[in-house]
Amino acid sequence: MVFSHIKPLLRGFPKATSLWSLVFILIIVAAGRFAYSKTESFVNREESGSFSFGGPAGNSEGNLGFFSGSLTSLNGEYSDDEEKFLIFDGVVVLGTSHPLSNLIPTRDGLQKYKVQSGDTLSGIAAQFGLTLQTLRWANPGLRSAIRIGEELTILPVSGILHAVKEDDSIESVASRYQIDPNLIREYNPDYQKTLDSPGELLVLPNAKPLGNIGYARYIQNLPNLKSYFVLPARGWNWARLHDYNAVDIADQCGKPIYAAAEGLVIEESSEGYWNQGHGNYVFLEHPNGTKTRYSHTSENLVNVGDYVSQGDHVALIGNTGNTHGPTGCHLHFETHGAKNPFAIK
Repeated sequence: MVFSHIKPLLRGFPKATSLWSLVFILIIVAAGRFAYSKTESFVNREESGSFSFGGPAGNSEGNLGFFSGSLTSLNGEYSDDEEKFLIFDGVVVLGTSHPLSNLIPTRDGLQKYKVQSGDTLSGIAAQFGLTLQTLRWANPGLRSAIRIGEELTILPVSGILHAVKEDDSIESVASRYQIDPNLIREYNPDYQKTLDSPGELLVLPNAKPLGNIGYARYIQNLPNLKSYFVLPARGWNWARLHDYNAVDIADQCGKPIYAAAEGLVIEESSEGYWNQGHGNYVFLEHPNGTKTRYSHTSENLVNVGDYVSQGDHVALIGNTGNTHGPTGCHLHFETHGAKNPFAIK
């Protein structure tokens, strides 16, 4: 039926069109069909999230302005079941659930990073341009098998964190760790405020821990304020000093924890996070400038901003964070700015 309608046209076509013109038209039509099929194929691959990198398509973003794909990490491994991303002028714009969108800035370039599925310690260190040792030094309770949701402290540069003690200065700290004092100033814009707060942390670029001898000297130089604090729990005090200037007091989970001295609650975490091995904890600042931390709690009884008296119940003993033993129930008690009065060993 259709052929009968176009037959007269075809019969007259050769009279009006040369053979070479006909060939040219057929080539144009074929090229158009080919281009359409390639475009359709590209769109289908783009919509399915399987766009691949490299080869002739490597410059497609320049022609299209953007494309979408899938990203699982920054080391070149991709899959179709992970977070989508866009590239605008070569800049990767991450979706809200991608690992690098899970950063929490704190101060002086320090950040908190929450571990995601598929993360490894070496991979995280590489993402931020840090050495693996830096990652471990900044997170003392870190284990090789990290857990999803665990929070890691990320430094802005390879090096260590130094807990400020009274009478510290940029020059004395730089001399102790044998690094350039100007580097400390560069990576700690608020260094003067930090130096005025014993127990606060300075970023020390390219520095290494002092080791047992350096740590012992640091503790030895802290003031002895034994009469200022009371024992914060009634269990068994192991009395063995360990990082950071802490002792462990073992007791049953759910037993009370007391404020070692009056003070203000400046930090409190009760969400069950790893928190560098501390788990749940309460952090108090005292009128004399010292601070105390109460870690591994099962429940906190105070909130940030509360002012407590010496001996007040602030939390309950638990086993959150990095704990060991049959039950793991104990209090990790730290003092900042003074010797730990309950350390004997």
